[in-house]
Amino acid sequence: MFPVSRYFFYLLIVLLTVAWISCSPEDLYCSEEYALTKNSSISIDSSKAGRNVLIIGIDGFRSDAMQKKTTPFLYNLSKDSGTYFNDRHEVESIPSSGSNWASLLTGAHWCKHKVSGNDFNESKPFNYPSFFHYLESADSTIHTASVVNWTPINKNIISTQLDYSSDRDLVDSEVFEEAKQLLSDKKADDSAVLFLHFGELDAAGQDFGFSASVPEYAATLRTTDNYVNQLFDIVEKKREGGENWLIFIVSDHGGEGKTHTNIFVRTFWKEYIFRTILYAHHPSLVFDTTLVSSQPDLAPTLLDFMGINSPEFEHNTDGASLIFN
Repeated sequence: MFPVSRYFFYLLIVLLTVAWISCSPEDLYCSEEYALTKNSSISIDSSKAGRNVLIIGIDGFRSDAMQKKTTPFLYNLSKDSGTYFNDRHEVESIPSSGSNWASLLTGAHWCKHKVSGNDFNESKPFNYPSFFHYLESADSTIHTASVVNWTPINKNIISTQLDYSSDRDLVDSEVFEEAKQLLSDKKADDSAVLFLHFGELDAAGQDFGFSASVPEYAATLRTTDNYVNQLFDIVEKKREGGENWLIFIVSDHGGEGKTHTNIFVRTFWKEYIFRTILYAHHPSLVFDTTLVSSQPDLAPTLLDFMGINSPEFEHNTDGASLIFN
């Protein structure tokens, strides 16, 4: 007869196996059954010319850490009438940074772009390019830029030649300063799309713990909230000057304890890992609040706003525009 401790050990293994199989990535709405279309035509709606987009990516944002005392700006923004806000934004079934930033930027689930981790060994960036590819193909005069804390986003996911792309890992303060400079240098008549990635919140979570009750995580979140506030204010002034801007704030995953990838934690604390935040803000757009956003929705929403029509992208995307049409 097994000792009690050994019995419970084997029972735990069985339960973990069942739970892991039940939420296996291959079983979660991810299918590559649809072949890529060969239609490479791209058109642009001239009535939407001159528009601008700012995407602020915050790595490792656990959604319940968005609290009034910790993130006062983001808290107030979530209540703004011009904001689509979802604190249950759905993360990919593989909660790695690589998988999720790839899905956000390409509009496709991980099983299509094949980024199943942070090594990019099996990725297919040329089959499922980022939204920057469609922007540059439709109108090369659109100013495109990506400034990131984590270089693989630019090197392995975006991979399109942009007007500006950071080529080394930047600390978040450098991302912020470069973003301010790019926004300041932009001329009023130019159209621009700027992607930012802040990574120090995820690092704080992995070093100290993903929770607003962890001082180091909360402090990093306050700093990031301040960066977002200042960038938002810059865009607001541009809006007051007549420029048309859509702002996204989004994360790749949440976390629990000091991890977001551990199988045991992923199984029993799904809510804190597989749900994160998404904001879309525009003073006059109407967003479809009946939609529960997931990672592939950002790219089609951005291209819809910019007036880019691509049969190839429409065929390949797993997302939907959050703009009510």
